[in-house]
Amino acid sequence: MAVIFRPISRSATVPIFKNKTEDSDGWLSILLALRLRQIENEYPDYASFADATGLSRGTLYQLRTGKGNPTFVTLERLARHLKVPVWTLIGRTGDDDSVKRDIETFGFNFNEIARHIEATRAVKRSMTEFSGVPSLKEAAIPAGATSEKKQPPQTKKRRRTSQ
Repeated sequence: MAVIFRPISRSATVPIFKNKTEDSDGWLSILLALRLRQIENEYPDYASFADATGLSRGTLYQLRTGKGNPTFVTLERLARHLKVPVWTLIGRTGDDDSVKRDIETFGFNFNEIARHIEATRAVKRSMTEFSGVPSLKEAAIPAGATSEKKQPPQTKKRRRTSQ
């Protein structure tokens, strides 16, 4: 959160917030930015790191400067592309025992959740492998149409002759 101090008198200052909420400068955003910078140091240059993340450069910039607000899906995708657990992106060790303890502290069964996640992934894999089902992109195209955009016929430009 950007804070601007404006003097009231010579001896006192009052913070004026540019934004109405303080959510944009949360701990998780800062931890994610710091961890991304650490992970980036493991790559030879920024370009190879950016390519490895699977994110657009704009999104990556927002995240590594602490200005982004990633969705859970974005965090999972980022972790998958960087081949690290999601937990490590926010500064946790992420070993299964500590995660299991944390989850079970709230009364959830870690093994049930793990089975549910794996079953969901298996269904998604089987649907994409099933040859008779078109992808969502293909399903949106009417029968007989092609997915390529038709180019308008090119016409020759006539030269104007001055009179």
